[in-house]
Amino acid sequence: MYKQDHHPVALEASIVADPLYARFCSLPVCKDLSFRDTMLLFSCFEPTVIEAGQTIYTAGSPSRHVMYLLLDGEVSVASASGDVYARLGAGEVFGLFSFLDDQRPHSASLRAEREVVALSLSRSYFDLITLEDPLLGGKLLLFMFRLLSRMALKLENEYAAIHEYALGRRV
Repeated sequence: MYKQDHHPVALEASIVADPLYARFCSLPVCKDLSFRDTMLLFSCFEPTVIEAGQTIYTAGSPSRHVMYLLLDGEVSVASASGDVYARLGAGEVFGLFSFLDDQRPHSASLRAEREVVALSLSRSYFDLITLEDPLLGGKLLLFMFRLLSRMALKLENEYAAIHEYALGRRV
């Protein structure tokens, strides 16, 4: 977790030695970040393990204001009726919308199908980082924007495929 009082060399060494750091660096959203920015962003997240079979949250439940970057494992995504419509794996994110919008309840139910190793960030900790280190807060916002952009592109491609299938031709 990010701490301003660490000696920079010791902090860098401890981050680089963390096995989760290599997984974090391999995420597509990190590919254009500098070494320093990658380390700083990684240090803001908390390692989180969710046991297989555990419900992470249910559709309609109030937000816990936490976003997760999935490093390992599998999460099923189900509608309020319980129909599973997606599975998330390494490199994907969940909880971002309710992290950003504190009035928004969860739109789906999520369950760990296999043990999940993730990095989590709470909104309250993000707010503290933004106050104490506005530059790092800005980098976190840009990181989240890139995550949202990747999600939007995925949805656009899925919509285009559905549209093409429904019409039986290319648009």
